[in-house]
Formats: sequence, C-alpha cells, structure tokens
Amino acid sequence: MVSDCIIIGAGQAGLVAGLRLKERSLSVLILERDQRVGDVWRRRPDSMRLFTSRRFCQLPGLDLPGESDGYPDKNEIADYLERFAIHHQLPVKVASEVVEVTRNSDLFNITLADGKLLQSKTIINATGANQQPVIPKYADQLHASIYQLTAANYLNHQQIPAGLHVGVVGDGASGRQIAMELHPYCKVTLFGKSRVLMPNRLLGKDLFWWLHGSQLLYASGDSFLGRKLKQRNPAPCKELNNKALQKQGIQLAARVVGASNHELQTADGKAHKVDVVIWCIGYQENTDWLKLPHCIDRQGFITNTGTTPEPGMFVVGRKWLSCRASELLLGADRDASRVAAKVAELV
Repeated sequence: MVSDCIIIGAGQAGLVAGLRLKERSLSVLILERDQRVGDVWRRRPDSMRLFTSRRFCQLPGLDLPGESDGYPDKNEIADYLERFAIHHQLPVKVASEVVEVTRNSDLFNITLADGKLLQSKTIINATGANQQPVIPKYADQLHASIYQLTAANYLNHQQIPAGLHVGVVGDGASGRQIAMELHPYCKVTLFGKSRVLMPNRLLGKDLFWWLHGSQLLYASGDSFLGRKLKQRNPAPCKELNNKALQKQGIQLAARVVGASNHELQTADGKAHKVDVVIWCIGYQENTDWLKLPHCIDRQGFITNTGTTPEPGMFVVGRKWLSCRASELLLGADRDASRVAAKVAELV
C-alpha cells in the first residue's frame, strides 16, 4: 500500500501533523523508533520540568491535566503524547526505526531497521533537531578513565559516585540544572561563556504568557526581533544564575576549548582537573538515513518554513523552522497545519 504521507517521528510535531492530515482524509502513517510514544521524554533527567506551564503545553483537542500555571515534569509530557495519539486514533507504528529514505520516480521509499520497505507520495520529517548530543572532537583527548556523559543520557546523581569532581560543560538551562542537582554529592565546576538568563515568571505570570501575548514567540527568524532573539538565545532559568550557583559551592569556569588527559582546557588558558565530564553543549540533527543529499547541509535539513528542495518532502518540529515556538508544544500546531496544507496540495 502506498501512503499519501509518512511521518518520521511521533513527538508533538509529528502527531499534530498526523492529526491535521487525518482531518483532510489523507492516508497517513507515523513511524516511531521507540517502543512507546513519549519515550524520548522518559529518558530525560528525572528532575526535569518544562519551562512552559501546562497552559502552554496543550495540543489540539486534548487537555493536559493539572494546575494550568504549574510546570509539568517529563513523565507528564511523555504520557500526554501517548494519550494524544490514542485519543485521536492516530496510525502510529512504534519500534519502527527508519534507516534509509530514497526516491524512485514519484514515490519515496522508506526502509526500516527490520528490512521492511514502505512507500509514500510525500514524507514529513518530524524527528526534531535534538537527536544527537554534540560532543567535541577534543573529548577523545581525555583519559579513558574519565567518565563522560551527555545531557541526553544523564538521569540522576546516582550515575556518578559521590565525591568525584564533575565538569559540566555548557551553561545553558540543562547544564545549570544538572550542576545544581549534583552539587550536594560531588564537587562541581560549570564551564561556559556568559549567558542571558530570564526568570520563569514576570509580575506573577509565566514568562511564556508574555512571549505568547506579545507574539515574540512567533516572530520569524528573519525578522529584526527574531534575529535578536536568536543572537541572545536567553535561557529561562534566572533562578540558577551564577550567584545562586556559587552560593551552593559550584565553581564557575570559562568556555572549554580543549582537553588533555585528566584536564579540561579553558579559553582563559587555565587547565581544570576532572573525574567526570557531562557535555551539555547542544544537539545536532541526524540525517544519515536520508539519501537525498541536496536536502541537507552541514547544519541539517535545508528548509524554508517546512518545505525542502525535494518536492514532497517536508519538515516540522525543528528549532526556528518558522519561529522560536516551532520546537515547542505550543508551536506544534502552527507549523503542522501549514505543512499539512502543503501536503494536501500535492496528493
């Protein structure tokens, strides 16, 4: 059977895109590599809570239970996505990892890890940009005894023996949260350049209430406001500012530029001895499975608000796809609806 559209990834963007295509009576199949919808959230740190309150984590047609001004944890979101797929009776196929996508004439050929071949008239990549944690090449210069993790596989302090010196590399939201969680058990140094930090709440309102109401979240990445927001890239964790971290005994250090043996080397010329390194310096897209090279560059997918150079191939759920909200739950429907309309035009 040839599908009208196959969606790769059953996160919020892929699920909402599937819903909007289903509403248009198109045949759609959503492929998810994990065993359950939401598993990517279940693997995140145990202490994780979203920076967006529940009122801004709602997807179309299904409420997220709980106090609307409260902040959901990772399991709430994981279970909510799973319920969303069931509630809307979306055609999700789990345990279906895509290993190759090619094109033959008018059809896309999607090969799964189990060898099964699927075909579709169109395809939507909804795997998101946070697929592979960035680990710098100089990490290989660290001694083999140095325990290395990333923000993607850190769950809790029990993974690290008490008393060790942990270097958390990257002072964004994830790095600061992990450093604060580890400090009662380990000696912690947070490495990074100075970041702009925003409070979670302003004048009693969720920060995203202001960003949503002012429409700043929806400013195009090419607009003046969008460019400024990209440039400053504020992290909504002002309660974890440098002063608060230092008060807890967490050491602060400059940006890491190299490594050697048991030491991390920083931009100010200093060397810092560590026992453990947790890399929290961002993520990159995995496009190894896509055998359509003109669709990708060194940054990942080449896309203009969801379209790609390959006719019939689309993208949703990517950071700054159309605006800052694109990768968030509250921005999923905005991009998914637009892309679904483009798919419908082709099939």
